[in-house]
Amino acid sequence: MSEGWAAWELPASEHLRTVAEVLRAGPTPEERARLKLEDDEKKAERSRVQDAVFADDTVAFRARINGTPAHTPLASAAAEPFRDREAAARRRAAIEILKAHDLADVITGGASGCVLDPNVGILEPVRDEAQRAELDRAYESGRAEREAEWGRREVNRYRAQLAERWAAR
Repeated sequence: MSEGWAAWELPASEHLRTVAEVLRAGPTPEERARLKLEDDEKKAERSRVQDAVFADDTVAFRARINGTPAHTPLASAAAEPFRDREAAARRRAAIEILKAHDLADVITGGASGCVLDPNVGILEPVRDEAQRAELDRAYESGRAEREAEWGRREVNRYRAQLAERWAAR
């Protein structure tokens, strides 16, 4: 740029030269970073699309092999459980109860044996102490057997080393 001239006072030839220099200079580091980020996002999107295509192809192939209609778990999960407004409201209420008890990341159902009540909280069945004691005994027995086996292996390894030392003497 010419000294003493403001940007709007530059002659047209100076403006053209400046544009030509800018075009010739290439992208700045910030622009390169932005372009790389956009390129990475495009690659990630292509990868997601490719994964979806592969999953659809896999489902179709399994359907042909098994002779059953194609079943996509994600599509059925999106369609099924909470299309109903009442069910969605119950689900949101259950999530709020879990949050109140610091269990927002826990999903409990009928198989867990727990019942969530908004007024009482989490209700659990009484533990079967006999079953718990039997599980503890089985665990301790297995642990003792593993320790004994480890000890036998170590003793045999030491004996083999001792035999090699005696043979070497």
